[in-house]
Parts: sequence; C-alpha cells; structure tokens
Amino acid sequence: MDWPIFAWRLWRSLRLSLELRVYSRGGRPTFFPPGDFQKIGMNQSSLGIEATEPQPLKRKARPVSLSRETGLVVLTLLLILVFSILFPRSFPTFANFTAILRNLALDGIMAAGMMVMMVGGLFDLSVGGMFSMVGVLTGWLLKEAGLPVPLAILGGLMAAALGGLVNGWIVARIRVNALIATLGTMGIFRGIAILMGGPGINFLPPTFTQLGQSVFLGMQAPIWLMLAVVGLYHFLMSRTRLFRQYYYIGSNPKAADLSGINVAGMQMLGFVQMGLLAGLSGIVFASRIGTSVSIAGDGAELRIITAVILGGASLTGGKGTIWGGLAGVAFIALIQNVLIIAAVSSYWQSIIIGVVLVLAVAMDSLLNRQRV
Repeated sequence: MDWPIFAWRLWRSLRLSLELRVYSRGGRPTFFPPGDFQKIGMNQSSLGIEATEPQPLKRKARPVSLSRETGLVVLTLLLILVFSILFPRSFPTFANFTAILRNLALDGIMAAGMMVMMVGGLFDLSVGGMFSMVGVLTGWLLKEAGLPVPLAILGGLMAAALGGLVNGWIVARIRVNALIATLGTMGIFRGIAILMGGPGINFLPPTFTQLGQSVFLGMQAPIWLMLAVVGLYHFLMSRTRLFRQYYYIGSNPKAADLSGINVAGMQMLGFVQMGLLAGLSGIVFASRIGTSVSIAGDGAELRIITAVILGGASLTGGKGTIWGGLAGVAFIALIQNVLIIAAVSSYWQSIIIGVVLVLAVAMDSLLNRQRV
C-alpha cells in the first residue's frame, strides 16, 4: 500500500467532510453543496438522506402605511374639496384662502417652536400668556416710554427670552414638572399683560403697524415671516447636530445624558426659543391690527398643542417634524374658517377644537401602545 497516497486521500476526505454545511428546511436536513459528496466518492442517497434544493426565504408583504403627516395632508385636501362643494361661493376664493393663511401664520410660527419642545419630550402652556404680554409690553414701550420701533421690538423680544429662560430654569434645574411650571407662568404672564395694558393699547405708531400690514405678492408680511421661520426650523431640526439632539433627548433623556448630551442645557434652550417665537408672534399681531390686546393670546396654547400632536408629535417625545406641525396648524385653521363661514358660535368652535385635541391625544396613545 502506498501510505503517502492513502494518507493524502484520508486527509482530503476529512477536510471535505468538515466543509459540508447542513441547512434545515421544514425540519429535514439538507446537505449542501451536493458536488462535495462526489469528490470523495459519496452521495446523499447513499447516506439515506433525501436531497432537496434550498428554498428562498419568503418575506411577508408589509402593508403600505402613510405617515401621520402625509395622512393629515391628504385629509386636509379632501376637506378642502368637500367644503368647496358645500360653500361654492364663499370658500374656494383667493380672498378666503389668503385669510386662512393670514390667520394661521402666527400659530404656524409658534408651532415650529412647540414642535421642538415636544420632540424633546416637553411642552409649554405659557405661550398664550407670553404672546399677550410681549405684545402689550412692546405697545407700552412705543406709546408710554416713547422708544423708537427697533428698540421697542428689541425690548419685547428680550422680555420673551427672559420669560422662556425662567421656564427652562424651573423645569430643567429645579426639576418642576413642565405642566405645573408653565401653567403657573401662564397666569403670571397674563396678569402682567392686563396690568400693563388694561383692555389694550390703541393707536400704535404707523411705522410699527406697517411692518405687519405690508403686502407682497398678495399676501401680508406675517405669512412670509411664518414661511421663513418654518423653513429655518426645518433646516435646524433636519440638518444641524445641535437641534437633532432633541430627538435623542425625547426618546431617552437618561441615555442622552449618559452619552454626553447636555440635557438640562438643551431643555433651557428649548424654552428660550419657544418664548422668543411666542413673543415675536405677539409683536407681529399687535403690528398687524395696530393695537396691543391684553387677552390676544388666550387659548393659543390649546390650538398649538392640538396642531402639533395632529402633525405627528407625541406626548412621549422623540418624534415629529416641522412640516407636520405646519400641516396640523393648517388643518385647525381650515376647520375654524369653515365654522365661521357656517356662522357657528364661537363657543361651539372651542368645543370642537377641544374634541379634536382629545381625539388627537387618544390616537397618539393608541399608536404608541401598538408599537409596544
């Protein structure tokens, strides 16, 4: 016997047998590849095993689902079509659509800031009070203090930033619940507005009112300002590392803190930017109507939070888009416009918006439960 040749064949047989891979298909072993058996003079049938071809894995077809933002846009378009049929003379007109945009402009500005807050797992109930207070303060600086328009606007924005900083410090540093903290400051801001302005400050300077009443391409300045703010915030939330941290904070604040994110600092920044946008909206509103109204922002927090939740935000944080918030604001403004055209009482309008908020929160809770 040629021992070197025998040893080489034995080693080759052992090597090939170790390279065989066994796959399970429906509980039956399948040896692969079959050609390796012929190399060592064996086949699967001689081993008493039925040769089967490996079957490709079947993937379950996933149902096509729309995002909440896309679904809301589709629903809004359908409502526009329905309302155009129901009110053919008053609803589908350029003047009416311009009025809708003009009415949603300020809410759209505040919704951008509120979306940042809710993505980070927080919210601010004092935006309506801030809206009223800063509008009245700016009017007071113009009429009573006699400051020029730029300084009066700067003073109002500084007060707005300070108010947001106070909210952020209470929530992030003292760790008071955001609901309680902002509910308390909402009452403070509203009280300051009434104390300073009484029923309102009228006849503001023309140099101030023309800022909010100027028209470009058939639309007033607040609409263009809203588009600019929404575009800026969309860029910040989708392209910048600083603002994208809110998604991590909202998803898991403890993990975000352990990963090196300054959670408390980002929360304070969120309240400051929210205060600035609410104050800016109050200034623009006073400029547009020529009067600083002490109760102009009452109920704004309800509309803004409803719109943001409808637009894809969650009370648990971690998700949402700026364009989704704008879609939610447009939906609410559309409903309000139709209620006005249909001569529905303002009390019923509040009831309907409240029902929409409850349904939106219930839908968010159900969707979160299904994911778990």
